[in-house]
Amino acid sequence: MASDRPLRPAHLIGAEEIHTDPVPKKSSSASAGKLRLPRRRPLREGTLAAFSRALSVARRAARRAHEDPVAAVHDFRKALRRSRAVVALLAPTLGKTATRGLLGHLQAAFRETSAFRDADILLQTLRSVPAVPEDDLARHAIEVALELEQRRTRVETSETLTRSLRSLAALPAAMDVLLDAAFSAADLERGLDRSRRREREALQKARESGTEEALHEWRKRIKELRYQMELLASTGSRELKKREKTLGQLAQDLGNVTDLVVLKREIARREEEGSVPRAPALVDRLRRLAFQRSGALLERGAGLFEEDLKLFARRVMGERG
Repeated sequence: MASDRPLRPAHLIGAEEIHTDPVPKKSSSASAGKLRLPRRRPLREGTLAAFSRALSVARRAARRAHEDPVAAVHDFRKALRRSRAVVALLAPTLGKTATRGLLGHLQAAFRETSAFRDADILLQTLRSVPAVPEDDLARHAIEVALELEQRRTRVETSETLTRSLRSLAALPAAMDVLLDAAFSAADLERGLDRSRRREREALQKARESGTEEALHEWRKRIKELRYQMELLASTGSRELKKREKTLGQLAQDLGNVTDLVVLKREIARREEEGSVPRAPALVDRLRRLAFQRSGALLERGAGLFEEDLKLFARRVMGERG
């Protein structure tokens, strides 16, 4: 997501406050596809099974795309995020070349579905934003345009998901070959330490630059770390499950801000094309909403868990038992 204007902390926006409820996330069967790492299985075998299971969820989602395309895309993308998080966790063991290859296939399939996701989420986001009376006519035209886009993409969903699956079919077997036979808990800790450092670096850049692009990058790192914690917390302590839940809520709140930013950019793009009327008051409302919420989330992220990065990974592994 390209940057266009800095995202400032909430206290710099001005006296006016804007309140809206976050965009409701569609409920789905993806909760049944959570990453799990059973204690009773050898660590390497359990990790491979978690990766393979996530891709199985993606396959099931693709098969039911003709019945419920919205839920299918949601579940498909969430399953791919979980698969990517596992690969990122294993990166120090797999090495750069293998990691890049596995992620390349997963990212290509993920990108194929971006238009479908946007068509649904942008419409939900627009409807969640309070009305701006001076832009009522323009807003209606934008809503109609997004509805037409949603209908068009739904027709193509099943074919696209099926096509995307072809590039993923061989990944479980490839992971089995690539993952070292001596894979251990120490390797998991190294991977978790790497992810935590990447998240902290992304947060620092987002706070320093204040750009939409940097905020989006931090959100990706938070989601990645969240799914890794989901894997480790599946049979872990209550404290570890609480950490995973904290990350999950932060990731969802960041997603709501990202949706506002993407909607703002999509409206601007369509205005430039001349396909929708100009809606300056609506675009400004979206900008200020994103500014306000991003500032609060950056502050929340700064105090997230331990400051000592090494201590974080060590403690999580200890809480897993």
